[in-house]
Amino acid sequence: MKTTNKLISVISTILLAGFFISSCNKQRDESRNAIQQGNTTIEINAIYPNYLQLRYNNVIDAPIEVGVTFYIQNGVQKVVPVKIPAGYKKLQSWGGNEQYINVYNYSEYNDSTGNAPPPVIQPGWVVDSVKITSVSCSDGKYGFKVLTGADQWDFFHPTDPKTTVSFIAGQDTFYYTDFDFNNPFLYYYTQGKVYGFNFFNYTVYMQSSVANFPIQQGMVMGLPYMHYTLNGRQWGSQPDNRDSASNGSTLKLTVTNITGVHFDATFSGKLWSSLQADTLFISNGEFKNALLPVTFP
Repeated sequence: MKTTNKLISVISTILLAGFFISSCNKQRDESRNAIQQGNTTIEINAIYPNYLQLRYNNVIDAPIEVGVTFYIQNGVQKVVPVKIPAGYKKLQSWGGNEQYINVYNYSEYNDSTGNAPPPVIQPGWVVDSVKITSVSCSDGKYGFKVLTGADQWDFFHPTDPKTTVSFIAGQDTFYYTDFDFNNPFLYYYTQGKVYGFNFFNYTVYMQSSVANFPIQQGMVMGLPYMHYTLNGRQWGSQPDNRDSASNGSTLKLTVTNITGVHFDATFSGKLWSSLQADTLFISNGEFKNALLPVTFP
């Protein structure tokens, strides 16, 4: 009887120990979950056409750390860690209707001397596929869902202010508006004190005369050079010759308001058009929420 009780006791101890070991292993497995979970889910994926691109549907003020596994020919696997900086934002329109994906291109490649900092993607890799196998963020409220090419996105809808440019040229009315991040930067040459205003991928481009930096409310600047695209045709100054509009143009811009990183302005006057070899009369010109120029360089 005592032998039986001892045997039962030993078996119970073994089973109990096995239970605790199993539970601990299960907890360890769960703690090693490589895809962070949180209250706010960020959809993310990785593609490798000729370079590594990460895409996700948010813009957050915290860095994102991603582990991308490269499945290389002959069964070799290489993990490339990528850190997306806090506040990173390069929104790409996706399907219209103000739907966007945040796109991050990873560019750490070995150069010919092998001096690029590890880890890097080797140029000689024959890549069969890539997959995000870990992703986390220092802000624990964010979780992640890794998408495949067949999955549908929940797109990001930005709330940024929109920049508007409008004016009347003769009998034609020009009006264009878009998110400020879609507008190429406005710049200021540190050598020569000249501003450039480049709106919407050269849909409108203006070059000011000499002006002090930074822009101040009430400042008036001459605009001897301007060209724009309207109804599929270019108007104004020659795009490749900034001096062509320097004679006979009276176009001026007045800064009416500055708020944060944006400014408003009005402009009007005569513009000598080397494209049409004529004078364009510009009236009711207005910028709204234009990004302030940055130095270059």
